[in-house]
Amino acid sequence: MGQRFVAVGEYARRRADSCDAASLRGRKLYALAGIGDPARFFAQLQVLGLDFEAHPFADHHAYTAADLAFAGDGVLLMTEKDAVKCAPIVSGEAWVLPVEAVISGPPGGAGLFETILEKLNGRTTA
Repeated sequence: MGQRFVAVGEYARRRADSCDAASLRGRKLYALAGIGDPARFFAQLQVLGLDFEAHPFADHHAYTAADLAFAGDGVLLMTEKDAVKCAPIVSGEAWVLPVEAVISGPPGGAGLFETILEKLNGRTTA
């Protein structure tokens, strides 16, 4: 099963709690991201085959309802970080794409945990 979007705000209380990218294709989509690198979120949506209008915001942006007005005639897609801030002010259909961080060590080397332990113990990594 592929990645699933989770409903945000009032829409979550009125509708299904999740959907897949296929159910969003062909709809008018707007994506917002107020994270350090919004392009990464937008690239992930493209990988999922979604066509959308991108709306990047500065990292840690304090959203207002006016900031989301552009999505009044479509579906809003956002990051989990943005959903926490936007849930109280979202008025239409909105979905969040949960992501899972994968942390690894240097290429070809020890894993991150082993690297940290080696540094803490005063040894160099192999």
